[in-house]
Amino acid sequence: MKIRKNLLLGSAVTVLLSAGQAFGADIPPPPPPPELPPQDSCFYARVDGGYSFHERPDIYKNGAAPWGAGNEATDEELDDTWFIEGGLGCRVWESVRIDGTIGYRDGAGMEEAFGGLDAELSSIYGFVNLYWDIFTWGRVTPYVGGGVGFAHHEVDDVNLPAGLTDGENTDFAWNVQAGIAVDLTHNVALDIGYRYADLGDAETGGGGTTMFVDDIVTHDIRVGLRFNFQDW
Repeated sequence: MKIRKNLLLGSAVTVLLSAGQAFGADIPPPPPPPELPPQDSCFYARVDGGYSFHERPDIYKNGAAPWGAGNEATDEELDDTWFIEGGLGCRVWESVRIDGTIGYRDGAGMEEAFGGLDAELSSIYGFVNLYWDIFTWGRVTPYVGGGVGFAHHEVDDVNLPAGLTDGENTDFAWNVQAGIAVDLTHNVALDIGYRYADLGDAETGGGGTTMFVDDIVTHDIRVGLRFNFQDW
């Protein structure tokens, strides 16, 4: 009797094990974990170039102060010139962006009506800018913005007035701007804009004489590309 019970118990265990193995074989493997969607990045890079149209500055030479009576140049001019710049930014809100840019303006000639002024002015400048993307219509987004920063001016190739040497200085700068961005792809946009920039003052000296270029104001036409760091 005991042997029979053992045999029956062993048979039952064998059947249960076989059924468990067969049932386990019918269960499919667990599905792979779902792929997470790509995370959007707020960051973008930009590169721009354009042309600057200068307003007529007040240029004082031979020791005259920029705000006082003195030897002001006659019908002075600051030639128009090209510029190039680049920067990094972030979309901090759905319609608000901020970026930092740094640029270089090529040497612009300075002269006056009667030939008493002959020099060049070039600048390295940087801005921290804030933009508002007003709305988006299809692929086109108009925007307005503005920024503050610095301008480092270098006056060189000074031939006149006599006695002046090359010089450089740094001054406060600011800008306001407007433009449109056109999406070329999901992460590349063409940026076309206008910028009004006040680059402060420039000066040089030498031999006891000084020249001031007072209130350097430019109207910039700028074209560039913005590259969004997402879905690359």
